[in-house]
Amino acid sequence: MEENLKWIWAAFSLAWALHLLYVYSLGSRQKALKRQVEDLRAQLEDQGRAQ
Repeated sequence: MEENLKWIWAAFSLAWALHLLYVYSLGSRQKALKRQVEDLRAQLEDQGRAQ
């Protein structure tokens, strides 16, 4: 019984680690997309001023 609890705890810990890694990954992607959108807006503003 105690041996099974170790495996359950290991699986639970691994699942949480994967969830945290996924959330971190989403945050990183969101920051990168936000930077790209800001760059595109700046380019559009520059094109608008040039015309």
